[in-house]
Amino acid sequence: MKFVELATFDSRLEAETIGHALDQYEIPFLVQSAGVGMFGMGMMGKSPVPVKLCVPDNRLDEVKELLSCVAGPLEEGEEPPGDG
Repeated sequence: MKFVELATFDSRLEAETIGHALDQYEIPFLVQSAGVGMFGMGMMGKSPVPVKLCVPDNRLDEVKELLSCVAGPLEEGEEPPGDG
């Protein structure tokens, strides 16, 4: 199974929260980051590097549709909340 990046987050907690929302649809996910766990697996604060949430490539469109009710795409030039 090939996983592709769905989104990046500031913390493992954020990425896993969204990932586990997919559990009810039996969609597997993978959380990746060079920094995840570098201060222990319990690190809940902002990660020093982006945390990637990945899903199977053959389910990417389905996941985007499922999550569109909570997070829509950014408009051109629009900054994500909290990055301003």
